[in-house]
Amino acid sequence: MRLTKKITVTAEWIQRYAKSIESPLQYLHGKLIAPATMPIVFWQLFDRAILNNQKPVLHGSQQFFYHVPIQEGMVLHCELALSHKEHKQGKQGPMTFYTYTLNCFERGTEIVQLKTVLIHVGADI
Repeated sequence: MRLTKKITVTAEWIQRYAKSIESPLQYLHGKLIAPATMPIVFWQLFDRAILNNQKPVLHGSQQFFYHVPIQEGMVLHCELALSHKEHKQGKQGPMTFYTYTLNCFERGTEIVQLKTVLIHVGADI
């Protein structure tokens, strides 16, 4: 399943996010740039149906791969997809590792890719 969303990045949004994580504001060529971790809040804009269940999950890891910093005024076309699923046996029983990939583009140019691993403990869902 692949979900898509158009996301407009405003200066106000960047400022609110930067303040929430106590990050200083930064500029590039006179434009406000987003803190590197800001794409994690993009998940909130997607339909959570991609997660397939209501069970609690553990956060495994995150990786950000930037080609260009996110700047105020960008209109990003983002795609969120389940890119990998792996079953493992843990001390508490079966675990399933789900890797989600979020790719964001502006006018066809990739800006950032975010990989997030979420862990479901218990029987496969």
